[in-house]
Order: sequence, then structure tokens, then C-alpha cells
Amino acid sequence: MSQAGNEGQGLQTRGRGRPKTAPDSARRREIVAQALQIFREVGYARMTTDTVAARCQISKTTLYRLFPSKTALMAAIIEAHTESMIDLPRDYDHLSLAEALDRIFFNEIDDEADRERFAFLQFLFLEAAVNPELRAISDKFGRNAVLRLLTDWLDHQRSLGRIDVPDLHDAASMLMDLVGGSIALTRDGRMHWPGSERRRAYVRECIRVFLRGVATPAGATPTEGDGRST
Repeated sequence: MSQAGNEGQGLQTRGRGRPKTAPDSARRREIVAQALQIFREVGYARMTTDTVAARCQISKTTLYRLFPSKTALMAAIIEAHTESMIDLPRDYDHLSLAEALDRIFFNEIDDEADRERFAFLQFLFLEAAVNPELRAISDKFGRNAVLRLLTDWLDHQRSLGRIDVPDLHDAASMLMDLVGGSIALTRDGRMHWPGSERRRAYVRECIRVFLRGVATPAGATPTEGDGRST
């Protein structure tokens, strides 16, 4: 079979009826999915572009056209995971601040997806601890990206007069640290998963405490005490 034939067989689009004018978007998603599996199988140090190209049955020329480096590939993996951690940008202006934050942090995600998010975070944390390059990628495309999205959302809420904070960046960082505390580190440096229900309750309490400090009288409503609307 020719290389072109292998590439077509190795990368199947995830859905039918996708526009034929944009094949690279589907191909990129499939490459990221395969690279994620390799990352979790062998770790960052042993994940190579050769391995990814072989798994996807594509040439390295094709891979480098879409992802010019291993760093770009890992950044795409982390960006994809970030999309499961924070639902921004999106219009939440019709919701109370508490309900908006509940949705922004995907607090009602189903248990299986919640466990999967945790498993990835745990593995990423352990790998980043021994790979400084990966830590830098994770910071840039993970934490820092989330911080920018939250800062922008808080800035918008402040422009609407719903919150009052002197420093948006600090407020976003505090909110991230609060919510991030729902997954604690054990003494050996590993992450402890409290379970979905316990984590949801913890996140809602974090939201309540945060909003009591920043919400203006007009922005604070009685329904924001537990993070739910009536």
C-alpha cells in the first residue's frame, strides 16, 4: 500500500459530513488523540514525533506541517485538555455569577469524564515534575491560558458592575487556586481525588466564598449562596 493510502486509512475523521475544504482540522484532532495515548503510555521523554507519525500512519512531513515540533504537539494536547477544564469564552450574562462559575468550571461534568480529567492531571503533574520542558509547556498552555480566560471574564463582569475587584489578574489567580484546591496533594506529591460529589460541593463552596468578597450588592443574589439558581 502506498504512503498516501496508509495516511488515509490511519486517520479517520470523527464524524461524517464534515466540510471537505478543511481536512486538516479533523486530521489535527486525530493526531492529538493518538499523541495523547502515546504520552500516557510512555511519558513525555519517550514520546517522539517518529512514534506519533507511525501510530497515525502518516509521514513526518505531514506531521510537521500540522505540528512543527514535539513542543507544539504537547501544547495541543494540553490545550485540548484545558477545554475540558474551563468553558470560556462563552456568554453567561443571563445567569447569576454563581451559576455562571459553576458552568465555567464544568462542575456538573459526569463522573466518568471527571475521573478522566483527574487521571490526566495527575499524570501530567508527575511528568512535569521530572521534565522542566513539559512544566513550561503546561504552564503556558494550561494554567496561564486558563488565567487569561478567567481574567477576561472577570473584566467583563466588572464592566457590567457585577463585581468590584482592584486587580483582575490577582482575583482570577485566587479563584483558580481556590477551585484547584478540590484536588489536594498527598505527602508523597501525588494528587488525591476526593470523588465527583465531594469535589462539586467543594467547588461550590469556593465559588460562594469568592463571590462574597467580590460581588457588588446588585451582583449578589440570594440564589448564589449554594451556586444554584431557583
